[in-house]
Amino acid sequence: MLSYMKIAWKYIREYKKRSIAMILSIALSVFLVVTIGSLSESTRVLQINDAKKDSGLQHVRYDGVNMEQVNKIKEYENVKKVANSFYYDGWNHESGLTVNILGAEKNILYMESNKMKVGRFPTKSNEIAIEEWVLNRLRIPHELNQTIKISLAENGEKKFKLVGIIENNLDKQSVGNLEAYVAFNDDNLVGREEHIYSFVEFKDGLNYRNEARKLGKQIGVKDEKRIVLNRGLLAAMGELNAIDWDLVKKSLFLMVVGGMVIYSIYNISVLKRVQEYGMMRAIGSTKKQIIYVILSELFIVYIIGVLLGILLGVFFTNLFKGSTMSSGLFTEIDYKLDIVVISRFAIGLAMLTSFGSILLSAIRGAILVNRVSPVEAINRSTQDSNIKFKERESFIEKVLTIPKKVSYKNLRRNKKTIIFTIVSMAVGCTLFMVQTFKTELWTRDWKYRNSIDKSQMYEFRLNVNEGRPMKEGYTTEQIDKISKLPQVQDLSFKQVLYSKLKINKKILNGIYGKSYIKFMNSENGFLKDLGDFSFEGVTKDEMIIRNTILGLSDRDLKSLNKGLKEGQIDIDQMKNELVAVVHIPKVNEKGLYFDHTGKSKFESALNLKVGDKITVTIPKEGYDKGIDTARLLAEHDKSQYIDQEFTIIGITDVLPDKDGFHLGTDLAPYLFISGNMFKELSGIDKYRLVRVDMKDNYTEGDYKILKEEVQKMSEIIPGTLLEDRVEWLKEAEKSDITYDLLKNSISIILIFISGLSIYNNINYSLMSRIREHGIMKAIGLTKKQFRKMIGFEGLMYGVISSIFSCIIAFLVEVGIFIYYAYVRWSPLLLKEFFIDWKSFLIVIAINLSLGYIATIGPRRQVDKIEITDAIRAIE
Repeated sequence: MLSYMKIAWKYIREYKKRSIAMILSIALSVFLVVTIGSLSESTRVLQINDAKKDSGLQHVRYDGVNMEQVNKIKEYENVKKVANSFYYDGWNHESGLTVNILGAEKNILYMESNKMKVGRFPTKSNEIAIEEWVLNRLRIPHELNQTIKISLAENGEKKFKLVGIIENNLDKQSVGNLEAYVAFNDDNLVGREEHIYSFVEFKDGLNYRNEARKLGKQIGVKDEKRIVLNRGLLAAMGELNAIDWDLVKKSLFLMVVGGMVIYSIYNISVLKRVQEYGMMRAIGSTKKQIIYVILSELFIVYIIGVLLGILLGVFFTNLFKGSTMSSGLFTEIDYKLDIVVISRFAIGLAMLTSFGSILLSAIRGAILVNRVSPVEAINRSTQDSNIKFKERESFIEKVLTIPKKVSYKNLRRNKKTIIFTIVSMAVGCTLFMVQTFKTELWTRDWKYRNSIDKSQMYEFRLNVNEGRPMKEGYTTEQIDKISKLPQVQDLSFKQVLYSKLKINKKILNGIYGKSYIKFMNSENGFLKDLGDFSFEGVTKDEMIIRNTILGLSDRDLKSLNKGLKEGQIDIDQMKNELVAVVHIPKVNEKGLYFDHTGKSKFESALNLKVGDKITVTIPKEGYDKGIDTARLLAEHDKSQYIDQEFTIIGITDVLPDKDGFHLGTDLAPYLFISGNMFKELSGIDKYRLVRVDMKDNYTEGDYKILKEEVQKMSEIIPGTLLEDRVEWLKEAEKSDITYDLLKNSISIILIFISGLSIYNNINYSLMSRIREHGIMKAIGLTKKQFRKMIGFEGLMYGVISSIFSCIIAFLVEVGIFIYYAYVRWSPLLLKEFFIDWKSFLIVIAINLSLGYIATIGPRRQVDKIEITDAIRAIE
């Protein structure tokens, strides 16, 4: 076997250019699969980590257990870690904010993927630990061992010593979930012994769902509702362990592209050395031995290419560490790649697909060599006898000069070569154009959506707490004051009203509507603490459901008009008449607004159309009295409500803005009316949603000043939610850059791989006709004419490849547009097809350049050969 390897190595060294081209083709294909697969697996690992941060490391939570059951859980053999907690009390801060105080074991921080920043976790009854951002929100200095007076909702005022400051939990911070921890001990547990929450993480490699039920049965938890699976984490872990079919498809695609290049290059290489193989067989080598030489050569090329590709993939993947991957590339969420995982599956898949492509080339090469007899191989017999000439000229030939006419005939004669060349180039170019089109398609739609309400991209957001009376909000004077700050570029402000809709059951959209009402009334839909989602009406055909009304300014109404699915907004009409625009949630047949499989069909829960009447029902005196809004809406007594009928003049699938609390959930219908009608309906002229846009090119000093002013504004109304999106917007911008870099790298590499095939095909096609070129020079073809003829032939390859690539890309782009605009469950809002001329022009330039460049080598080589030598050459 060693002798075959030596011969194969000599062939590799003899045909360096072609060997390097094959190695590069394999290496780049492997590189792409390893890079894409590793980045995909990295984001999926980060998705698990994100699920752990969001919902905890526990696989299951057991609600309402006692200490005896807790001890049994700790003794269970398959348990890795346990953390127990209970609700201690509510802290009513003087700012109006409510902090949930939890009694917990230290392991609770582990379950939340968090840790202490300074100090320690509480162990005594009068000790407390608080997150850093919560201290900032409450204006409490970051000083350990200070005594804090806390007003408890159930146990009056009590003093606690601050013994620990916990690192910020960004998920809790983003939604304003204020929490603090006290010790899990007998004193604090008094009266709560039967209300412990036990968070359990099982050992690796188990069926966690089965283990959760098995342990629940063992400790005596019979009610399934008290066994709360961490579905977000389990779903993410299931996706990690599942086969990445998207990567498999990409790998097969790359195998086809890389395989075509290897196939093309190696077959040309075999044709060039047919004489050598013939001599080997003439002196006694068997067909089997020739095949061993071919396999040995390709095996060496394969090993070098695969190793180089893996090393490049590992190196390139690590370059992305610390960057943010954009939405839509591997997941629907942006993830910062703090962890980089090199995917073993991707490496194995890359090796397998590359082996498949090179094996096919070896088989083809072996068949080609062994089909020719030793005598024919040694003599390198010409195929001139098989060439057929047509005497009748086509229209194109009539207008061409003699040299160009010869080039044109050669193109028609070498149909297989030209087809192979065109297909090779079209693959990479089409992918580049299609990806560019998809990116531009989503970018245009994203910009259009943002133009409906630009405030979605503003840095700060204030949302008055749902617990505050509806009449509370920010006045025009308060809003004007912050708008005059030099750090502020723009402000957006909206009125909010929690209300109810009276509907006829007939407008429920079949199974979608019925399932929607059922889901919203379940524990997973609308929070039971806030009352029911739907109520029975006066008649059997009537139903009352929760909804939210937003009062919009003229500017916001004008923007909303862009997002209408049906109807048209007349601002004067909206300001003076009882008309509204509605947004109805879309759900699947189970009444759910989400589907992890992506296979569900989504429809509007209610059958409403432009011109229909819709009745809003609001409390007669409730808002004026300023009582608890949640309690006010939890029940429905007809005598306490008044009705107001609106005519629908528009329906939108886009929710331009929403209230961020449970009472204002976007799972319920939204009504948009003018500010004038809002005041007339509710008697409220204040604003509960305020967004602040910081000026462009702001400094860190500008940010700190504006953040302080916005926080002061939030403290005017106790309990107001404050969102700071500055860091999030920065990461989103970085993720777009990373996405573009990776996407364009994939396209460029594919074009490069295809380019290797094209260059070799054209190069060989020209070099294999040395005799023909010699004869033409002998009968008077000048050097200048010869160069033009060769250049014209190369450009013709480029022109035909460009036309083919552009036609295929255009057809694919039309299909993509139709799917995303009209078929997909969440369609494009901007349904305008376009042609991205830049990508088409780039592809045309690349094809023409490759075609011309491929002729330079053969042209120079033929120029160097004497006419008599060229005529004697037999190819």
